[in-house]
Amino acid sequence: MEILGLLDTLESIVLDSTKVPFTKKVLVSEEEVLKLIDKIRNVVQGGSHFAQEALGRHKAPAAARGEESAVEAAEAERRPQAETKAVEVLEQSYQMAKEIREGADKYADEVLANLEATSTRILRTVKAGRDRLAKTTPVGSESK
Repeated sequence: MEILGLLDTLESIVLDSTKVPFTKKVLVSEEEVLKLIDKIRNVVQGGSHFAQEALGRHKAPAAARGEESAVEAAEAERRPQAETKAVEVLEQSYQMAKEIREGADKYADEVLANLEATSTRILRTVKAGRDRLAKTTPVGSESK
């Protein structure tokens, strides 16, 4: 079934994505995942339409029409389940994307905080060095 192939593709995108260090998060291409979600939606929505068209084109004898109505009834029964499952998959995808964004933001904040702390230490060291030089060297005297 095509939907399983699309779900395998989604899984491979997640597994092959760049991992966020020190977390169980990955960075995925939002555009790539959203395109895949649209394809999954189309398959889920279009799958039942395709089956109806196939049944409509194939005019069966009266004995087979009972089978057609049974197939249509079974399809109508499965459609809400498939739609529910599709909604679950989409919600999980959106939740996963949200968690990934939050993890990336947290990681970026940690990196920037570390950079800020390091820069502050460097600036303190530079200022202390300049202060020490100012104390040992008279301001007005310059070497000629």
